[in-house]
Amino acid sequence: MDRAFRLISSWAVLGCIGLGCVASTGCISMLMATGIYMWNGGNTVPAECTALEKERVVVLCRPPASHEFRNAGAARAIGAQVSELLEQNVKGIEVVAPKEVDNWVDEQDWENFKDLGKVVKATRIVYVELDDFDLYKGKTLYQGRAEVSISVYDMKDGDRLVFKKRLGQVLFPRNSGIPASDKPVQAFERQFVEIIATQIAEYFYKHTANADYALDSVANH
Repeated sequence: MDRAFRLISSWAVLGCIGLGCVASTGCISMLMATGIYMWNGGNTVPAECTALEKERVVVLCRPPASHEFRNAGAARAIGAQVSELLEQNVKGIEVVAPKEVDNWVDEQDWENFKDLGKVVKATRIVYVELDDFDLYKGKTLYQGRAEVSISVYDMKDGDRLVFKKRLGQVLFPRNSGIPASDKPVQAFERQFVEIIATQIAEYFYKHTANADYALDSVANH
């Protein structure tokens, strides 16, 4: 009975949070993580990579080479959100402002991305590559699709690669598309960008386990 009461109370709190966030897509991750956290009793997993702790870090997200200009805005948004999440959750980290990254991208060639780390005096580079990024399943349905890989370089040790991860294909919603008439494409893109950024950033700090299981349930909000 006590356990049942605690679950009811926890979900009542989550409901209150949801009412406060109903108009904001930025609350998706918080709602999802809070709900799973309550249900699992605080089940978390450690960071897979701790190489960013107490380091000056620059995050750079490269759009797909085949559609570089079309997806440049999404890539910048992913880089900015990853930067924000790392700054909020990684111990002792100092994150280079995304504006400095954008200024560099406007003037330089992508193949020279390690030069950015030297210019901003970063000790680590988090280099995110989008091999694919699309928001549509057919002409009338949204289903975000991205191929993502992450590389971390130690700028204090000859630009040495210290971490590499391929996320594979990220789908949102996973199991079906949603009608494009349900929301503006800009709103859906913000949701998908937030999901990608969260999945990237969580490799570097302790986070709630299996939170992405609830993704489809927030696709229509």
